[in-house]
Formats: sequence, structure tokens, C-alpha cells
Amino acid sequence: MKYAAISDKGIIREQNEDFWNIVLDKKGDPLAFIIADGMGGHMAGDVASRMAVEIISQEIVRGFESIKSSSEIIGFFEKAINFANEEIYNYAMQNLQGSGIGTTLTLGFLQNKKITIAHIGDSRFYLVRDGVIKSMTRDHSFVGELVEKGILDQEEAKYHPLRNQITRALGYEKDIQTDFYNIDVRNGDILLFCTDGLTAKISSDELLTMLKEEKELDEILNNMVKLANQRGGDDNITAIIVKI
Repeated sequence: MKYAAISDKGIIREQNEDFWNIVLDKKGDPLAFIIADGMGGHMAGDVASRMAVEIISQEIVRGFESIKSSSEIIGFFEKAINFANEEIYNYAMQNLQGSGIGTTLTLGFLQNKKITIAHIGDSRFYLVRDGVIKSMTRDHSFVGELVEKGILDQEEAKYHPLRNQITRALGYEKDIQTDFYNIDVRNGDILLFCTDGLTAKISSDELLTMLKEEKELDEILNNMVKLANQRGGDDNITAIIVKI
């Protein structure tokens, strides 16, 4: 297995509100891949994404060995995510006069050729298999819901004035609903976790072309960031690539 990550603030934003981590086990093998896209601007969106990733990473390290079967994975992550949600919400109430901060979260826990995805918001997880790319997560966003209903197509969604309005975020409210997906992975699969700073600028077909190139993963990631910035770079850009 090969993997690499990148995070870039883009060329417009003053700070990077994205955060990521790759959680390793005691042998140094990857257990989980996590990305988060914070929101709140000067009201500490970067705090929300960092808190989410750090809290959940700590929970994984502390408790992953207690997971004895695949059926226990979702319960474990529901508990960890709910804890992170509560901590972010309470932080905002205590330090920001209740002003809402929040973050997307897309997490992949890899175990025994299976990956469990936990997902909140409009960051994405893509699977590339047999030369085909597919987004395996659903965007929790206003335009995402319009696309699902057939009111907008993907191209129209890119330019909709409310394209950045998400309908679900970690830390905004006391309770959070998380989408879970269980996916079998095979040798040769490519996994891509990314924030919307990437997907708003580069189409799925273009991502597929870049992911299939015979280049080092770091070079592929650098090329993705370079292209997103050439096309405006008006958001932070974070991505993790995993080759099985």
C-alpha cells in the first residue's frame, strides 16, 4: 500500500481551515485517513477542523484494539464522532459566545480489505476501480440535494450561488447525524479523500486521468493543487491518495 497527503491554503484565503491526519497503528501501518474542512472564518473554522481530527484520531489510537468485528466499527465511530461534535459545540458556546463553527468530516477506517467511511458535509471519498472513478459519499449541501432531486445537474451545481452552503456539519448543533458506508477494497484500487477546494475546480474525469498517471503520489497531489489554484484557488485544498 502507498499513500500520501497534501494541504494548501489556496491563493485567496488568508489561512488554511482544512485539517487532515493519517492514523498509524503500532507497526506504522495506516489505520485511518481523515480530512476535515472547517468553517466559521475569523470565528475559528480552523479550530473546528483541528479539534475534530485530533479528537477522533486520539479515540482511534485509544480504542481501535477493542473492535473485535466489523459490526462494532460503526458503533465505535458513532461514539467518537458524537464526542468530537460535543467538544466543538461546547468550545463555541464557551469561547465564541455561541457563534457557530463547524467542520466537514470524511474518514476512512481500513481493516482486513474493508474500509468503513464516516461522512458529514461536502468533502468527498472517491473509489477508482477498473479504470472507473465513483464518488462514494453524498454531499450534505443545498446544491447536493438539488442534484439528487434532478433539479440541477453537476455542471449547474458548480456555479450555483449557494454552492458553499452545507446542510450538515460537525459542531454546529448538539446532535449530529453521520453517514456510514462499508466498502470492500481490492488490490489495484485507488482511494481519494478530498475537500471541496479540489472538487470545485477539477472534474471527476480529470481527477481520474491524474490518478491513473504513472507518477509518485506526491507529484500527483502537487499537480492537483497546482491545477486547482490555476483555476482560481479560492478555497483551501486538501487531499489524501491511497493505492491498495
